[in-house]
Amino acid sequence: MTEWNQFKGDPHNSGLRRDLEGPVRISEAWTADLVGPPGSPVLDRDTVYVGTARGNCYALERETGRRRWLFETTAATDATPVVTREYLYLGTGEGTVSALDPATGEERWQAELPGSLEGALALSDGRLYAGHADGLSALEAETGTEIWTHETESTVVGAPAITDGREGEQRRSALDEDRGDEPLESGALSLLDAERVQEPDRQWGATEERLFVGTTAGTVLALEAETGEEVWTAPANGAIAAGPTVADGRVYVGDDGGTMLALDAGTGQTWFTYEIGDGFTTSATVLAAAETTFIGADDGYLHVTDTTVGRRKLRGWLFSQKGVELDGPIRSCPVVAGDVLCVGDATGSLYGVTVDDPEPLWRFAADDAISGTPAIAAERLYVGSDDEHLYCLEWDADEQLH
Repeated sequence: MTEWNQFKGDPHNSGLRRDLEGPVRISEAWTADLVGPPGSPVLDRDTVYVGTARGNCYALERETGRRRWLFETTAATDATPVVTREYLYLGTGEGTVSALDPATGEERWQAELPGSLEGALALSDGRLYAGHADGLSALEAETGTEIWTHETESTVVGAPAITDGREGEQRRSALDEDRGDEPLESGALSLLDAERVQEPDRQWGATEERLFVGTTAGTVLALEAETGEEVWTAPANGAIAAGPTVADGRVYVGDDGGTMLALDAGTGQTWFTYEIGDGFTTSATVLAAAETTFIGADDGYLHVTDTTVGRRKLRGWLFSQKGVELDGPIRSCPVVAGDVLCVGDATGSLYGVTVDDPEPLWRFAADDAISGTPAIAAERLYVGSDDEHLYCLEWDADEQLH
């Protein structure tokens, strides 16, 4: 369960609130006027926080949309922030990270990054991670003190995804029990053997935390969270679109060359690749239990694939081999509430789609593109539009899918 306090709700970038009843239909609860197109919002118990491309960060009451406070800077703050009980962590395009009091907006500390911030912040185990033009930095969440910086040859984009060794243990256990009813594609056939012959201290069975990032040069890196040491690196076919997603011991990532990769979190070895004619534009959202992956692209499709071998999901998606066709290119990462997936497109439409049926349940129309990723709470969804508004949409949890 997540309270949606950072990009896509948690350190894995999962984008899931399966514990909720999803919206069968929605209505507009309130709309807040902002200065500048907003990024992706985050939530605490009673407040929604969102930054804009014009350098403002807003704290709004979740129930009414009334402004609690406004924090102004001289650079864009539309990278997704992180909120905890003690701090709201806010990054700017100039390469600063500020820790604010969530109740008042008062600045507690500020840290300078080696380069301009290029993606959402991420928080786990007392460390705050920020991808920037020169690499990735880890800061002490309490003080802003730099713990380490891992330099890269190109810009780190999107939000880092974070996990620990238990992911690998679960995955390897599943492989031992059942390697699947059909063989894995590409190089994945030798994956289990490759894991078993590794040195014991490098196997993905330890409990150390790792994080995964992508770069504009088209590489995916796994780093040790405590030290920033590189564990493995894997090539993609283009610039990484929106950061990796970790699920069930695998790292899923799409690039602007039109390739989605599923990599083993322990070794970096490829499980499968899924290729299209246009570039991918969002991070992947993975329903491991349903063995389904969703990812948006420039071709206006929410692509739907199998999580094991990357085949298009035809069962339950008979009306479109690729997946769900929207009205325009997708910039908003897909998220799931209950059994309903929510995703926006460049025309300003936000769609609600059941995870096993390509026909939209509902559609909400904003006046401009929806580029940010929605934040999900019980019976409410918060999403920004390039029309400089933040929308709160609500639904009745008693209405069930039939």
